Amino acid sequence: MYLRPAYRRLIWLALVVACAAAVYAWRGPALIGDAEQAAATLWRKASSPPPPSAEEQQRSQARRADPAAGTGPARPAAVPRKCQLNGQTIYTDGPCPAGSLEQIVPENLSVIAR
Repeated sequence: MYLRPAYRRLIWLALVVACAAAVYAWRGPALIGDAEQAAATLWRKASSPPPPSAEEQQRSQARRADPAAGTGPARPAAVPRKCQLNGQTIYTDGPCPAGSLEQIVPENLSVIAR
């Protein structure tokens, strides 16, 4: 029996679709979960910064080993303070002015402008 090439292609396509449907029915949720996990991993890899080059690592190690070679001594991070004085709130990184009441600083405070 002779089938036209177009019919043969349609039969092969139907077989491939039937096999794909059978695989999906058998392992569909697991395959989709694996694909989502692989896509998330690839996205994290693609969006992360590249690792430092050997030259950058050597410079960084040299700066850590020789603090005098840097721009100056590193200052520790200032502790923000909230001071209440005459009904006004003052944020500072130094001690509160005389006569003011020091209060608890909110946790979400991240920048103090001078």
